[in-house]
Amino acid sequence: MTAAEIRRAGSRKPHSLPKSDAGLIAAAVKRNGILDNIAKGAGIVSRSFQQNNGDGNAAPDDPFGTPEYRSAWLKNIRRLPLNDAEKRAFSNATGAGAEAIPTQTANEIIGKVKTLAPMLNEVTLLHVKGAVKFAIEGTNNAATIHTENASIAAAADTLTTVSLSGYEIVKLVQISDTVMTMSITAFESWIVNMLAEAIACKVEDLLINGTGVSQPKGIDKANTWGVTNSVTVAKAGALSAANVQTLIGLLPSGYDRNGKFVMNKKTLFTDFMPLQDNSKNHIVTVQNNAYFVYGYPVLLSDYVADHEAFLGDFKKVCANLAENIGVKSAYDIETNSYKYSGIAIFDCAPAIGEAIVKLVKATA
Repeated sequence: MTAAEIRRAGSRKPHSLPKSDAGLIAAAVKRNGILDNIAKGAGIVSRSFQQNNGDGNAAPDDPFGTPEYRSAWLKNIRRLPLNDAEKRAFSNATGAGAEAIPTQTANEIIGKVKTLAPMLNEVTLLHVKGAVKFAIEGTNNAATIHTENASIAAAADTLTTVSLSGYEIVKLVQISDTVMTMSITAFESWIVNMLAEAIACKVEDLLINGTGVSQPKGIDKANTWGVTNSVTVAKAGALSAANVQTLIGLLPSGYDRNGKFVMNKKTLFTDFMPLQDNSKNHIVTVQNNAYFVYGYPVLLSDYVADHEAFLGDFKKVCANLAENIGVKSAYDIETNSYKYSGIAIFDCAPAIGEAIVKLVKATA
């Protein structure tokens, strides 16, 4: 049926059309309307369907994201009774692992971890289960001018592969039986804060100081530090603006775009803050509570040693949180208390050593 025929038929009164023709015309009009909307750039509504759990009731796409499952999980780890709705939600999630942490709680924990360990926001962070090999850009040669009709030779660009496995980071906290009297919201807030803070501190420590031997490898082990990638300040000496300028000069310009300093607060305020350049301008500037050294943003971490600092593109450090931070619980009958264990599977490693330079304080 052509568009003209549809328009003519559409102008006829509905009762004058045979039922079969009326249905076809209605479908054709609807189809033409959809095509017209597409041509005009209108959005398309995509229908989504929830899975059916076999008893005639639609199951949620994320069984761990329902309020009932969250409530059931937070009650279950305290050995509190569940109501009927919570029992159903907990039962529906059994096939995927009923002990899985609720989506909202997991998001709150990882959000808290990233807030307390800001280095996690600076590295290339993956969320892949198990061991993973990650390719990151290595040598990236500049574009070249091409002579017309001449053969084009591929640039000798490279990719660097980083292999990450997983190391358990565990924090055990213990609380008396008074946990039973907490509201669901109060208990969730308590357990999120306790576990996230402990795990975040350890993750940031490993990102900076991990040895790479039976544990993740941190930025302090990115290189064998020497005159080509570090500046050393004498044990009895004081940091100078010239030292900082030399350090900045050691970082290849290709990493300047994402270049940042990381140091502890004491180093920033006692070593860097007093420094001025030859024009008597302070090398440290402050904008909206953020610090900059010669324009490079400064990250603060208590896990960098006093009087030392790193400058680099920390996106060249790969890290992997293999799964959501899990929580296990147990009742200790001897102390009438509950024990909660937070577990994270984490690994990290610098992919490109030249992307990081270090300010070193001599020890001898």
